[in-house]
Amino acid sequence: MSEIQTIADSTQASTPEQVEQDIQALEWRDFQLLGIAILILFVIAAGFLALLMPQLIRKAEAEFAHRQEFTSLFFGLIGLLVLLNIYMFDQRLRLQRARRELIHQLQRAERMARIDPLTGIPNRRSLTESLEAEISRSQRSKLPLTVMVSDVDNFKSFNTRFGHLTGDRVLMDVATLLRKNFRAGDFIVRYGGDEFVVVMPDTDMERARAAVERLNRLIDSWNSSHQHCGYSLGLTCGLTQFVDGATVDELIQKADEDMYVRKSSNTHSTLQPTEAPGLIEGKAEAIGIGSPPANLHEASAHTS
Repeated sequence: MSEIQTIADSTQASTPEQVEQDIQALEWRDFQLLGIAILILFVIAAGFLALLMPQLIRKAEAEFAHRQEFTSLFFGLIGLLVLLNIYMFDQRLRLQRARRELIHQLQRAERMARIDPLTGIPNRRSLTESLEAEISRSQRSKLPLTVMVSDVDNFKSFNTRFGHLTGDRVLMDVATLLRKNFRAGDFIVRYGGDEFVVVMPDTDMERARAAVERLNRLIDSWNSSHQHCGYSLGLTCGLTQFVDGATVDELIQKADEDMYVRKSSNTHSTLQPTEAPGLIEGKAEAIGIGSPPANLHEASAHTS
């Protein structure tokens, strides 16, 4: 009971490896119950054999006639069989509950393994599977598919100066802006570090550029309402559209190359610097196709 109850009562999220170990433990319990069932069947078979061969019963009566404990032994055996059946029934119920709980934990662990714990959006592990599915769907339906790769500029230097906690908050803000900007059917992924990937089904380059420009305006609005932060947020975005024969890695690579081409541009965009009391103006560069990359700019305190 203790082993099965411990598994069944466990409500904490487990890793797939831990769940697999628990499932193996349940399989051993199944083997034990199978052994008990075989023993019970053997006893029942022996009883039926005795009924089919009365001479065995007569020999047994002759053997145990002079033993007064024979009746007690017989009924004790019957009672033992009843108890064994009750035990097996109870254990089977416990195993079923534990197995359902383990399946639930395994599903939850698989979901958690595909979610970035910081931003709450899917992580790189889930990208390949989802993008492969969208590529197959695009090939079947002949509908366009566009992939965007973006990152937060100057993030490493910003992280060094302001600290990892502030850097984490920036990444969470970026994820929030991406979710707000793109459609529910678009797949937003934290690819790693400060890089994000957005898979846009049924979207050609023109509509993808419009989505990036919309994101540009959204970040402009965010910077205007967060001047007290001491920095201006911005992204660099690269786009690529799926063509027949392209693989997942090739799509990501092409979008990544497009992003770095735009990042290498030094032309400033139309997003104006923001001000905050006691802070030096920080120049923010907007995102957008056809516009240069945006930077995450630091803002230092005035010196007297």
